[in-house]
Amino acid sequence: MSASSDISGLFKWFGGRPEHYQEMPHDDLPYTDREPPLHLPAEVVVNLAEHDAPELPEQEPLEQVCKPLLAYASLDECVGKSSGSLPAENEEVWSSAGLQGLLAKLAQDDQSPLAGNDAASVGSLLERISVVAIVSAKGGVGKTTLSATLAAALYRAGRPVLAVDMDPQNALQHHFKAVTDSGKKRSRVLGIGYGERDWYACGVPSHSGVLVLPYGDVDEQQRLSIEQQMSSTSDWLARRLAEMDLSEGTIVVIDTPPGPSIYLRQALSVANEAVVVSLADAASYTSLPKIDSLIKTYTAGRDHFMGTSYLINQVDETRQLSRDITRILGELLGVRVLGLVHHDPSIGDALAYNHNILEYDPRSVASGDILSCSSALFARLAAKSSTREQ
Repeated sequence: MSASSDISGLFKWFGGRPEHYQEMPHDDLPYTDREPPLHLPAEVVVNLAEHDAPELPEQEPLEQVCKPLLAYASLDECVGKSSGSLPAENEEVWSSAGLQGLLAKLAQDDQSPLAGNDAASVGSLLERISVVAIVSAKGGVGKTTLSATLAAALYRAGRPVLAVDMDPQNALQHHFKAVTDSGKKRSRVLGIGYGERDWYACGVPSHSGVLVLPYGDVDEQQRLSIEQQMSSTSDWLARRLAEMDLSEGTIVVIDTPPGPSIYLRQALSVANEAVVVSLADAASYTSLPKIDSLIKTYTAGRDHFMGTSYLINQVDETRQLSRDITRILGELLGVRVLGLVHHDPSIGDALAYNHNILEYDPRSVASGDILSCSSALFARLAAKSSTREQ
């Protein structure tokens, strides 16, 4: 095969055109490693001989350069100087199921609790703020109503307050009147249920002064997705709160679903105080040990957790059973009773106007009770701050 055929085939191989081939002239190139062309003038040949090529450093023998690599040239030595095959005792690791297990472990390691600077950031946040989880063993006890009203009362005490709705019912927002509320129904409410959205952007400033972070209007798939994130990341809530970079002294009030849930676990993972809302009735009385056990389980080993207090709601002085159970709870729980809130129809009326009872009827019995409870809670949080500074 001729040289022209080789060049033509090469050009066609990479899509070029053979007629564009040009041979580069090389008559003016120096030749220091061999005899110069005979056609060069004699004086040029002499000049080339006088200018020797630069000396290169002496190269090490090939075996010296490759020795570090040759030390691990065999698979046996790479996997621990075995007899020439993969470890027999770990054959299951090399199966499909074994690979899936290792991949799952890597994913778990990637979502493990924060380390290094991130852990320091979360720790610094928990030192700067106070977190109150409002919990209950059963539904229908007025937990969300009291979450909203206590948040408004704590704001009146002079602290910035963030109210976080961690209940998929997404009802906390209805107890606050938004500052920008024009009376028109919003098409969609954003909140914590929307994955990685900026929580500050989802927050709703209220006339009460409280920044309200709703759960959000989410569909079933979104709810399952956010719950999966919480389940796989133990410090999910701590991370999200740290991203908000809350100011010094902020009080975070978290409304949680009744009973055991991943939301309760996340809330108690950052809470300084758990407030159990209970009615003065037999059903609530018998369910208290269950919620108390959950709190102990979810807060075990946490230095920042101060303890549990109890708020007895809808106390009806006209009913003997209500009075008796209130008295029994007071004797059993002692100083852990944060206070009582008497039954007051004005609370339901306030909700109809997107207000809390403190705004709707500040002179009502319930308003006085809630302010008294918030003062006791504020004192407990202040004690936590002073203990932390010592």
